Amino acid sequence: MLTLLLMGAATFVVGLLPGYGTIGALAPILLVTMRVLQGLALGGEYGGAATYIAEHSPDGQRGFYTSWIQTTATMGIVLALLVILICRLALGDQAFGDWGWRVPFLISASFVGLSIYIRLKLEESPLYARLKEQGKASHNPALESFSSGRNWGLILFALFGATAPEGSSGTPGNSTRSSI
Repeated sequence: MLTLLLMGAATFVVGLLPGYGTIGALAPILLVTMRVLQGLALGGEYGGAATYIAEHSPDGQRGFYTSWIQTTATMGIVLALLVILICRLALGDQAFGDWGWRVPFLISASFVGLSIYIRLKLEESPLYARLKEQGKASHNPALESFSSGRNWGLILFALFGATAPEGSSGTPGNSTRSSI
């Protein structure tokens, strides 16, 4: 729920942000901050969705079922582009450029509401339900995750160490673009 609310709030706030003419350099800083929050939330949502689907998939079909996560993500992008196209055609280029670009971000609040409703209707995975019955489930996962120095070390290693190769390409001074 946290990642869903974070994604929804950050997306909605983008539609409300004042422009550069109103608040100066703070506008792009806030925009980048909202985009970073969206990215963090997406990472949590994607991992959570993959785990949830895998834990509920029939044996021997986990790959097939979890492949739908990536497929539906692409469908979401196409639907978002369709909403933008409809807004642009309905409002015209001038109005869309002035203020209409905010409409899709603001509309997203209704989808977040629908997503929260769906999320609340989902059942826990069989493994988690069993752990909960045995009293072994975490009572406050965020507190337990972030209150331990050892966990912070693992989090920082995963964030900056283990994933660092994803952000680099080739040898120093040799970008992907220059090698194409």
